[in-house]
Amino acid sequence: MPDHIHMILFISDFYDEMTGRPGAASPTKSVPLIINGLKTISTKQIGYSVWQRSYHDHIIRSEKELLHIYDYIDNNPINWANNIFNQNIWR
Repeated sequence: MPDHIHMILFISDFYDEMTGRPGAASPTKSVPLIINGLKTISTKQIGYSVWQRSYHDHIIRSEKELLHIYDYIDNNPINWANNIFNQNIWR
């Protein structure tokens, strides 16, 4: 998958001390600000932008969904290699 990235962004200000899980505090930064920062820093590092204007985000609402998305991300390079639209231009 050399033409895109996947990431799980975890934003939380505090943890519930009993469960160790994130609390319901308001995050200090918004997702658009974090993504903008990532794109800005990486563009400065390489000297030019490789980013498209938009991005897709999704709020993960359960541990089951988190595990499903993690599995998808983990297997994405294998799926890309087997994709019929991959014409071996990245190998």
